[in-house]
Amino acid sequence: MANVISQPILMGMKAQILIRGLANLEPAWNRGISFGLMAQDSQTGRYLLIGFLSVVAAVVAVMAWRAVSTLSAAGYGLVLGGAIGNLMDRVRFEGAVFDFLFLHLGRLPLFVCNLPDIFISAGFIFLVLDIMAAKPADAAA
Repeated sequence: MANVISQPILMGMKAQILIRGLANLEPAWNRGISFGLMAQDSQTGRYLLIGFLSVVAAVVAVMAWRAVSTLSAAGYGLVLGGAIGNLMDRVRFEGAVFDFLFLHLGRLPLFVCNLPDIFISAGFIFLVLDIMAAKPADAAA
């Protein structure tokens, strides 16, 4: 299958301003991982990337199951939910992820993402906050 058969509704739309100077709706396909790195156009590359990301999602699921704090469990849950959302896109859209939120500062482009990407980022923030809130072990013990 050379072309995406079932495209999201947003794919046919023109770019629209959401928040002037900060965010636009601009549909785009991402065949790689973050920022388009490791883009895969071959079938083998797509399947390898989907397999690798599936293993990563399984590891995150185990870590979520073993989480000891509510904050870390929420963080792992957000990361896992985002990872599964992006995996569903990759399976459905021949290895591509549908990104549609273009974030920028005025004319300075930052990145294009989707809701699963936002969930993954929020999950990492929760995990960092959990690490920062952890009490150090008592050194005298």
